[in-house]
Amino acid sequence: MRKLLSVLLVVALVAVVFTGCKKEEPATAIKIGLVTDVGGRGDQSFNDSAMRGLETWAAKKAYVQGGGYSDLSDADYAKSLEDYAPDLTDKGIVAIPNIQPVILESKSQEDYIPNLTKLAADEGCTMIIGVGFMLSDAVYTVAKEYPGTKFMLIDAVPADPVTYAPLPDLPNLVCYLFKEEQCGYLVGAIAGMATKTNKIGYIGGVPVPPVNRYQAGFLAGIKTTNPTAFGKNGAAVSQVYANSFIDQPKGKQIAQTQIASGADILFHAAGATGNGMFEAIKEAGGPGKGLWGIGVDVDMGKNPNLYPDGTLTCAIKHVDYSVYMATKSIVDNTFTGGVITLSLLDGGVGWAADHVGDVLSAAQIAQIENLRQMIIAGTVTPPEDPAPAAVGAWVAPTSY
Repeated sequence: MRKLLSVLLVVALVAVVFTGCKKEEPATAIKIGLVTDVGGRGDQSFNDSAMRGLETWAAKKAYVQGGGYSDLSDADYAKSLEDYAPDLTDKGIVAIPNIQPVILESKSQEDYIPNLTKLAADEGCTMIIGVGFMLSDAVYTVAKEYPGTKFMLIDAVPADPVTYAPLPDLPNLVCYLFKEEQCGYLVGAIAGMATKTNKIGYIGGVPVPPVNRYQAGFLAGIKTTNPTAFGKNGAAVSQVYANSFIDQPKGKQIAQTQIASGADILFHAAGATGNGMFEAIKEAGGPGKGLWGIGVDVDMGKNPNLYPDGTLTCAIKHVDYSVYMATKSIVDNTFTGGVITLSLLDGGVGWAADHVGDVLSAAQIAQIENLRQMIIAGTVTPPEDPAPAAVGAWVAPTSY
């Protein structure tokens, strides 16, 4: 009996030891898919911003050229927030454990539905992000087909292609919109103060609603601080659309024409097409010749691949933050379908300092800040329609 008790005791002790040493199973990764528009990875603008929100800020991963990821160091994570989110320090952005990004790039519009479907059916993603207005129809179509998968659409609310009436809400689809006219207004006000020739250029990519809102706000900002450079109904501002987000040579050619006509401040809302604007400004002599570019969506003045020395300011649109928020809502189980609009009030848009302090006086910068506060307070409401009649009828503040 004593021997039996001894054996049982030993067995019990061994069981306790092995139970204590048992390894915890790693948490299952949460797959978050993302489909780019045709600008793809490396547009240094809209798509890259969306991927930064998912890959860098949410998953704390660094993309490896050719495919795959490596873990991002704490220092590089902090540097990304320092460079691209200095205005979001109060938002508590920290890495989210167990996020696995799955990115599919679209080479043409025909890729949208196949890419979205692959992420839902083959990859089993918990949420799928469609980057941009151009994916609106495709996201709605696939979201209806896969009601158990969550979807995020950036820059659009799906509408009937014939009547343009909003389509019925889907509980598994959240749409993020931005008040581009607000940040467009602020950089327009800066441009109006900065120009020496009273000639300013605007380069648009494709005239979709978000780009139109940038244009409308930009014109209203110029009208506020420099009515001469605005002209009658905005006619003094050169406004040209490339009808592409990926045609860098076309962006360069438009900018060269505007510079030759005397424009000294150029603003683009054209994705990778706008990279050509910076190329043209640099070749024409840049700030040494009094020429400045204004970037869009992200702080392009932080991008060594563009022209930081010639970047006056940028109209910031935090697509990165919206993607981070939507991803966090999946982990927190707070995802809700519907429409979320981000503005100056909640950090969704803003403007970058870049070289503004080199061109404007402290008093002028204070006026820009006053205008920003007036927008937040609702005493200034920039227009969303860039049509000459609409911007011409908009009444600019006289005291700021």
